[in-house]
Amino acid sequence: MTTKRGITQQNATSCPHCGARHRTITNELCLDRKMSEKTLQERVVDRAKRRGWDVKHVGKGIAAFDAQGNPIYVSTAKSFPDLFMLHERRQTALAVELKREEGTFEPGQLEYLQLLNICGIPAIVIRPSDLRRGVVNAILDGR
Repeated sequence: MTTKRGITQQNATSCPHCGARHRTITNELCLDRKMSEKTLQERVVDRAKRRGWDVKHVGKGIAAFDAQGNPIYVSTAKSFPDLFMLHERRQTALAVELKREEGTFEPGQLEYLQLLNICGIPAIVIRPSDLRRGVVNAILDGR
């Protein structure tokens, strides 16, 4: 359906994910935008493990608690990707940076991914839409 201004209305009914009537995005993109990085990580890790990948999450953890009981976080090297995966049978490694659909990069993250690629370790960025479109399955299957 096209409006007077020539804008294509993707959906004449309310979005099942947010209840709005989107004018410029699809309901699927709306769903992708809502997915948290934590949910994305859980889904990628699950798919990877089912395909024989050994997955290590590289993130922050709680090292201790301060006097008020607040957690004191420690993290790995700044800019290192979220997941590092190895597949023994295929003899391959993969570094994965996870981002929300519209998430931005921290300073140095893209440069670190580029450095890993230059050094021969495939390093990629995965967003929620990559799950829906089958890109993640293709990568994990070696296609």
